Amino acid sequence: METKYTVINNGSGEAIETGCTVAEAAGIILTDDGADWEIREAEYKSEPIFELWTRKQVANRPWSKTVLFSLATDRDTAEAEIFQDVVAANWPRHPYAMTDAAYAEIAAAE
Repeated sequence: METKYTVINNGSGEAIETGCTVAEAAGIILTDDGADWEIREAEYKSEPIFELWTRKQVANRPWSKTVLFSLATDRDTAEAEIFQDVVAANWPRHPYAMTDAAYAEIAAAE
């Protein structure tokens, strides 16, 4: 069974979306505040790698490479790894995610 995630607004603590796949949760986090993202294939020491790039289009900023990448040789595996890293990152001033089960426990305790 696939783990589902709840994405939470970092400011208010309110759920933005529940029942998300890891890819959906990462997408919500990455597009927060009008940002765009893409995973690009690159090469490092003659080996293929995949890198996460972002940009803030509304601020007219150029694309910039993030610190998240995967050494997987196929795109599907690389994307899954990068999405998991995004969900685990918990960046300041951005939404964050937790499993639906963990969110349900917290909600029940309140």
